Amino acid sequence: MRQVSIDPSSPVPLYHQIAEQIRARILAGELSPGDAVQPLRVAAEKWGVHLHTVRHAYAALAREGFLEIGRGALGTRVAGSTHPKRLPRRTRGGDAQLAAFVARTFAEGDALFGLDRAALVSTMRAEAERSRGPKLPRVFVTECSLHQCETHAREILERYVVDARPWVLSDGEPAPGPVIATYFHYNDIRRAWPRRLPDVRFITIRPRADLRDRLARASGVVHVCERDTATAEALIGDVYALLGRTRLKLEPLVTRRPADALAKRGQAPVLFAPRVWAQLDERSRQDPRAIELVYTLDAAELERFAAERGWRDRALVVGVGVGVGMAS
Repeated sequence: MRQVSIDPSSPVPLYHQIAEQIRARILAGELSPGDAVQPLRVAAEKWGVHLHTVRHAYAALAREGFLEIGRGALGTRVAGSTHPKRLPRRTRGGDAQLAAFVARTFAEGDALFGLDRAALVSTMRAEAERSRGPKLPRVFVTECSLHQCETHAREILERYVVDARPWVLSDGEPAPGPVIATYFHYNDIRRAWPRRLPDVRFITIRPRADLRDRLARASGVVHVCERDTATAEALIGDVYALLGRTRLKLEPLVTRRPADALAKRGQAPVLFAPRVWAQLDERSRQDPRAIELVYTLDAAELERFAAERGWRDRALVVGVGVGVGMAS
């Protein structure tokens, strides 16, 4: 196996560098359909990055159709060669021919221009983006978990014609450009990225209004599941502000194993903080008592920021053929 390396000083996100190298190995035939990739913790130690950075890279490759993320003993594996998200139908022997072509391309890139595989892939992607025409305005959307980043990025993508990219705080400082963050992480960002504060717009977030309907028939105690008491109490304050006068009693439920929050709780609903919901298994999410505490960006504040940046409102743009993914 070739030596793995990433460049922490590069403006390219660490998870993106990891994803590019794994993608290149798959395209070159070094990894075949069904081959297992390294477990998260092993990979994180080898790359010298946070566990979540590797999880982010694997998730991006799964969305592209290169990996299939399994549970338990199944692990994460290279997707089958006929994966519908990525690979077109080819004639018999086409996969081997394509792998040979990719290998030759990498070899020529190294011999003629001194480009390693990751650099060549980046160059080819940049050329492809240039061929699509003018770039969309880019904004990084940062939070402490990928799930929260993607939720807020999706809000922005649904409203404006922009390139909204999720950026997890633990991945380090993003590339130059505007950043949207929440006030909850103001001190975290001030300490971690002091030079970037002028680029960051902090926007208020609140629980989504439909939570009122979800709790309309609830009574008695409702637990709010989080990983620490202080955060749970802050979320409880937000929910009380949304509900107004209510007979419900909200109490924190602190645990590192969120699925345990549903054990022996009777029929009472349990609210799960966004980052905790992301840890829940699918069976727990299907439990009728489990409710995700979804937060939404303040619409007026987001609109002011969009106006300052000159973003186009998607509802007012007719015939825009733009399809921007949330991570690239």
